[in-house]
Amino acid sequence: MPLSRIHRPQQFKDVTGQAHVTETLRREVAQGAIGHAYLFSGPRGVGKTTSARIFAKALLCTTPKEGEPCSACAACVDVANGQCLDLIEMDAASQSGVEHVREAIIEHVRFAPARWARKIYVLDEAHMLSTSAWSALLKTLEEPPPYAVFIFATTELHKVPATILSRCQRFAFTRIPAEAMSERLQSLAVAEGVSLDADVLAALVHAADGYVRDGESLLEQLLSLGGKTITQEIAELVLPTSRIPVAAGLLTHAASRSVTKTLEALRTAVDDGVTPVVLFDDLLQVTRTLLHGEAPTGADASSQAVAALHGRFSLGELGDIALLLIERRRDARQGVDPVFALELALVTIAGGLLPHAASSSAPHSSANVSSSIHAPTMTPAPRPAAVVESRPEPAPLEKREDPTPSVHTDVPAAVIEPAPEPHPSVPITTNFSPDAPLDVHEVLLKWREIIRTVEQENRSLPFVLKIAAPESVQGDVLIIRFQYPFHYEKIIGDLKTKRILESALRSVLGREKLTVDGVVGELVGGADRTGTADIVSNVLNAFGGSVVE
Repeated sequence: MPLSRIHRPQQFKDVTGQAHVTETLRREVAQGAIGHAYLFSGPRGVGKTTSARIFAKALLCTTPKEGEPCSACAACVDVANGQCLDLIEMDAASQSGVEHVREAIIEHVRFAPARWARKIYVLDEAHMLSTSAWSALLKTLEEPPPYAVFIFATTELHKVPATILSRCQRFAFTRIPAEAMSERLQSLAVAEGVSLDADVLAALVHAADGYVRDGESLLEQLLSLGGKTITQEIAELVLPTSRIPVAAGLLTHAASRSVTKTLEALRTAVDDGVTPVVLFDDLLQVTRTLLHGEAPTGADASSQAVAALHGRFSLGELGDIALLLIERRRDARQGVDPVFALELALVTIAGGLLPHAASSSAPHSSANVSSSIHAPTMTPAPRPAAVVESRPEPAPLEKREDPTPSVHTDVPAAVIEPAPEPHPSVPITTNFSPDAPLDVHEVLLKWREIIRTVEQENRSLPFVLKIAAPESVQGDVLIIRFQYPFHYEKIIGDLKTKRILESALRSVLGREKLTVDGVVGELVGGADRTGTADIVSNVLNAFGGSVVE
């Protein structure tokens, strides 16, 4: 027999964590102020059906004691053994039709109780009744026989018609607090002659998440392993391993503004088998605990790991972190690589890039961010003064006698009017022939357009492409240099994202056979080349000319 049935509460005082309901019901029985219809609503596994049976037993009991059933009289024994003809239990999930309601209730309620003073009808999962069944039952609820009492239990109160709600006394059951859950599970373990380690009990309470039935089921699985003492090693065979310490460790590195250590810790966690989507939930759980403002005081590893984070983030930054994690988790569930989504979120937190991030707590954060995120774009080539100064006065350029005007040494020569002899030292052109071999400078000039094209298919990939740089072209293969190995894996190692990038390259560059490959290492010259491409574009926009080879 399941543990939950062996130790099912038999009196109101034995129900866990629902004193606001059970005390009211007990006083009604004690005072004889009994209604004709009750509605118990609340989440699953918190005692609705159990309370309904205790209430029914108390109403049928011949010698109740201050509203509690005596559990000794014939009526209580009949109810406990499931042999009471005057207690009718229905599962509305399997008997939802109007014909079931008419046969089991409407026609049945007209007859007097078989043995005891009342007839009690308990309808579990009452929200499953059809609209016609509710309509047929309405008249009986309005004018029931004096001996009839109806008890409805539901997990979805909003599905019960308003006409029914208005005729019932409503009681809202809530999730069980952690302290009450711990006491309940500990008492069950003692009753079974088993000792639970503190960490095991805390893990059980956390896994139960406020639902007594879930906690009892998990405890029953632990007891089935045998032994008089359940240790953490034994419990790990049944209980899902808590990832709260892992999540707290990631946020600890992020609070220190160490991007590298944060990503290394994430990689270690993923290699150890942590499910990324579950890790999102654990990170949100830690953030939520920190938002409550009180450091956990438990002795288990999870509580201690979270307590160490207390005060490391401001309230505003915690709010930013929660919103960021929710957004990135949504991306992961909509098809974005979950590990990549986690990396994006943690880099943003560790880099101090959130609106309410405290810069004073991380004096070295700018170095981390610059070396880990913005390396390709931190040192753009200087913009020549001639580009800025000549924009409002293009006329003097038309008076030059030299067909090839001199420009800054870092900028390729711009020809306003096509010269009879192209300058031999200009390596860049904006009029590329599709038949000519692809040059990396052509890719650089159109890199931003390529990124915009990729963004139309995948909104996360541009983050990586903006901090990568085209390295070289080898035949029909474009080599891209990535600063981090995991960026290489996300673009080149993932066939789906690689095809998105190749499609964008072919569309923008007009090269149908073009493919991509990559290398990993520090970007050398990538930023300067991109900066040069930007300068050439600015020169062309300013003077209205074209660069030819």
